[in-house]
Amino acid sequence: METQIWSKVEEKVAYILLLRGGEVYRVKVTGNVLTLKRNYQRVLEALQQGQNPEEVGAKSVEKIEVRTIGKAQVSPGNNSLTLYGGEDGTKSLSFSTRDDNADAILKTILGQSGKSFKTSQEDVGVGEALLPPLVLGGFGGLCWAAVYQAAATVAAGQEVEITGFRRRGIKRLVAWLGELLGTGGTIGVGVVLLALILAWAVHRLVRRPQRSVWVPETV
Repeated sequence: METQIWSKVEEKVAYILLLRGGEVYRVKVTGNVLTLKRNYQRVLEALQQGQNPEEVGAKSVEKIEVRTIGKAQVSPGNNSLTLYGGEDGTKSLSFSTRDDNADAILKTILGQSGKSFKTSQEDVGVGEALLPPLVLGGFGGLCWAAVYQAAATVAAGQEVEITGFRRRGIKRLVAWLGELLGTGGTIGVGVVLLALILAWAVHRLVRRPQRSVWVPETV
């Protein structure tokens, strides 16, 4: 039985996409900084040896039979795919790729379905279009608030104490920027950043990114 394996390891979790025969699995492996790599390698080797995904000690296992796939999607950046299937068509399985090759992975999976698929393009929804600006804007807002707090503290002649960041290097950078920019400069930078985030959000709403949609061809 031919097996295809793709994986992506993040900070505290790893995902393994396994295609074995007519079934595709998403295997989730968890751990901390010290144990994740070991846990991931153990599960990966067990899968490579042909063990049942549900018996390799993973955190969770999802499965879809390839023959039941009635729709599939590839994200605009070609870095994730979603399969829709199951006997009632309500099951979904998503996987973010490591090498921005979601379309190639999907073609391999659908090749085991015994069906021909056609592709089309569709605009992403409003929420999906706005998500990147919102995430970046939220993170940027937190950083801006920390820099402004540092600038205000310096202006008051007090010693800067940065909270909310774990890394010492980031704390030093925030303190340095606050001292360099001052409160006025920090406000100016904040206005510029806000304008850029808003312009990006409007651009993504007006010209929505498109994802690829795969559905079986009708006979």
